[in-house]
Amino acid sequence: MKLLCAEYNSEGRMTVGVVGDNALLRNNNDFYFPAFTQELSCVPQLVFRACKLGKGISERFSRRYYDAVGVGLRFYADTLEQDLQKLKLPSGLSASFDDSAAISELSEYAGETTRYALQIDEQLVFEGNSTELPVSVDRFVAKASEYYMIKIGDFFFCGNPFRHRGLQINTRIRMYMNDVCRMDFYVR
Repeated sequence: MKLLCAEYNSEGRMTVGVVGDNALLRNNNDFYFPAFTQELSCVPQLVFRACKLGKGISERFSRRYYDAVGVGLRFYADTLEQDLQKLKLPSGLSASFDDSAAISELSEYAGETTRYALQIDEQLVFEGNSTELPVSVDRFVAKASEYYMIKIGDFFFCGNPFRHRGLQINTRIRMYMNDVCRMDFYVR
């Protein structure tokens, strides 16, 4: 299983990043602030699960390749990211470390508009829905399948350009999908 992650630049252009399943943080387990960074940020995500094997998928057939949706959160070690960029090295390590991709339980997806929101310490900091993604899920699946074989059980992390910075130890994080709390845990 792999995590196929939409990564955006400040202009909204997207590329596909691949992260191993070691990055998954499940079951509302707390996230432990990494020792290798002083600054931490996160990006709220809608996450879709692949249900079919495929490569080179046409966008018009992409919907056949995922069957479940949930919410997720990608953590970024900002200090590490800045250090790698200064050295002109790829910064993928800053978002692919152990437990850097939190995921909720998934629900069956039938193509409906899905709303999601991020709450930090009782303050709503982000709201969005599946129709507002910078790149549609179908387009993302098609793009990812140009480069990678899609396998059953892979996850599509459909991020966005919003990034909440300044996470601290003891921060409470909640994520909602369609007004139901799906994730509730702390940064420790």
